[in-house]
Formats: sequence, C-alpha cells, structure tokens
Amino acid sequence: MPASESAGQNGVSADAIVDAALDIIVAQGLPELTLRPLALKLGVSVAVISARMGTKEQLIERVVAAAAARDGHFFDRWLAFARELGATDARARAALTDLAFRDWLARGRRQALFLIELVHDRALQDAPWPALDAWLDRAGAFWSTLLFGTDALSDPALGYILDEAGFALGSEDDPGYALLRLLCLQRFADGLLPRDSDPACTAIPRLIAMLEPHDLPNGDLDDPKRGRIADSAAQIIVSQGIEAVTHRSVALAAGVPASTVVYHFGARAALVVAGLHAVITHFHAERDKIRGADGVPGDDASARDLVKATSMIALASVRAPSLIPHALDMRRRRGENIRAGDLAWLGFGPGDAFDRAAAQVISIALFGMRMVAMARKIPERDHYRGAFAALAAWRTAEAAGRPS
Repeated sequence: MPASESAGQNGVSADAIVDAALDIIVAQGLPELTLRPLALKLGVSVAVISARMGTKEQLIERVVAAAAARDGHFFDRWLAFARELGATDARARAALTDLAFRDWLARGRRQALFLIELVHDRALQDAPWPALDAWLDRAGAFWSTLLFGTDALSDPALGYILDEAGFALGSEDDPGYALLRLLCLQRFADGLLPRDSDPACTAIPRLIAMLEPHDLPNGDLDDPKRGRIADSAAQIIVSQGIEAVTHRSVALAAGVPASTVVYHFGARAALVVAGLHAVITHFHAERDKIRGADGVPGDDASARDLVKATSMIALASVRAPSLIPHALDMRRRRGENIRAGDLAWLGFGPGDAFDRAAAQVISIALFGMRMVAMARKIPERDHYRGAFAALAAWRTAEAAGRPS
C-alpha cells in the first residue's frame, strides 16, 4: 500500500498518517510514536490507524519508507542542480554542500531528524535494519557526490553530515557556528589535511575561541554522591538513550531516593548534562591510561560511550533548548578528541600533516561513522579506517591531477 494513497472511508490518508507520525517523532522522539497518540493527533480511532498501517512495527517501517522516498526526491533535485552547475573546485563543492545541508535542515528537516534518530535508536539495538541501511546508502552517495564530486567516499561524507546535523539542528542560527561548519566543509572537500596558505588553519582556532561559552554551569562531580548519580545518568544515556534519563530511573540506578537526585541536580536537563560530563571525564581518564599501551586508543568502551552520549545530547538539544549551549560547546570542542598521535591508528600515513582544523573534521567524521557502524552492526574500526584510506587515495589522485 503506497504512502501516497488517497483517503479511505475514514477520511485519513497514509500520507496524512506519515506526516503526523513524523511530527510526533520530531517533537518527542521515536519512542513516543505509538498508535494511540497518533490516532489522537489525527482525530480518529486506533482501529483506523491499525487498519491502514498495521502494527506499530509496520507503521514505523512505512514511515521509514515514506521518509526515505522524500529524502530521495530531495537528493535528486540537488544532484540535478550540481550537474548543471558542474562544480569541481573544492571551495565550490563545499559551498554547494553547505547550501544543500541548510536546505536539508529546513525543507527536509523532518527527514533529517528522523534519519539521525533511527541511527541512534538502532545503535542501541542488537540487529541491523535493511530499510535503514538502504536509506543510509542513498544518503551517503548523495553527500559524497556533492562534497567530493564522486560517490566513492560515501562513508566519510555520511559520517560527517550526520554528526554535524545533530548539532546544526539546534545551533543553525549562530553565525559563528555556521562559519565554523563552512570552513570545515571547505577543508574536507579539499582533502582534510592542511595546505600552505589555507585560511582554515588560523580562522578555525579563532572561531573555536569565540564560541566559548562563559556562563555554562561547571561539571563539578567531586562530591561522591553527586558523582555516583552522574555516573548512573551516564550509563542510562549510553545504554538506553536520552529519553530514558529521568529522576526516578537515575535514582533507582544510583540507589538513592529520587528526592536526592532532585536536590543535587534540579531539573532533568541538568541531570542529563551531568551524565554527559561523567562520560567525558571517564573517556579522558581512560585515554590517558591507555596512551602508550598496546591497546588501540579510542576503540575502548569509554570512547564508544563518548560517541553515543555527545551525539544523542546534540540531537536532544533540538527538543530541549536549555541543552543548546552545551551542544554548541561540544561542537566547538569536537577536535579535542583527536590528537596528532591518533593519526596512525586512524589509518593516516606517517607524513600526514595535522592542525586544529584537521582535528575538527576528523573528529566529526569519525564520530558519525562510528554511530553508523554501531547502527549497521559492522566493525567500527574497519569502517572508519577503510573510509580514511579511501579518502587518502582520492586525495593523492586529486593532487596528481592539479596543475602545478
């Protein structure tokens, strides 16, 4: 039954149901999409929704199919424009990608948010989902074509766009962030690594400093009870998702009364931020411990938790404006997660240059690729190392074709 079918005797079409379902997902998150609130939103009975869309699982499958088809039309329109334009210069490709990205977050906003939400949801599940995989394949080929002029770099392009979109959905109006993103896209389209006289080398560090917030509450977790509560919030975030973080659930996990959680952290948003700080603190502690050891830095559980937590909180800021300053702060500091010494285990060559702009782009692409790998149930390290190797090969071929 196609999503474009006309309304039946009950006066509600599949298109209308899909639109209402996407509205619920955008406003409240995927877990809140059930038949009863959907029926209430449309002013019909649950039986009507069931008759037209089936079970909740079948409903979600049809919403995915419809949203992916709409995204496909969006991709086709921009690809046609790109072909007509014939943009081959790195700066032109980056500018084109940024324009399409802005349009995706505006006219395609529901599909963009839903796709990111599906990736986050599937990352917490045990099995891949072919319908999501097909959507990701199409999206990756599209963004790769715009950014690099070829669909062969779909993995790094998709990783970058999905991670960036989580931040942009809540921070798009900030001019400093918008310029930071454009400069990162220019660096990415030009092969990621620094070149002589690249304006991003100096502009990006300045923007990072300009975007530093001055009024965020600190993440002081020195008090043992506060620390235990924050650790419990962190574990819920990375194992169950942001929506599962409540005063009651955290109190139960920490073994304290809910009133104690409220006393120490107040509103739920502060509790979520405390959980994020706990994830970050644990990551840096573990990172320092394993540096120089035989283990591969960045592939441990603390790194995976950091990827999940920061990505999920960025998306959560779309629905909880109080989290936007924290999300923007995480975005400007993305590059702090990558150091020059990390290039080897990421698959870069021994002579590859490194600067803060490269750290930004690598980190954003890496976090996005790891979320995609978790969602698709494929080995994370193989995924991102293969992607960076493909990018390196493309960069070499591009350099060989440039006039001296």
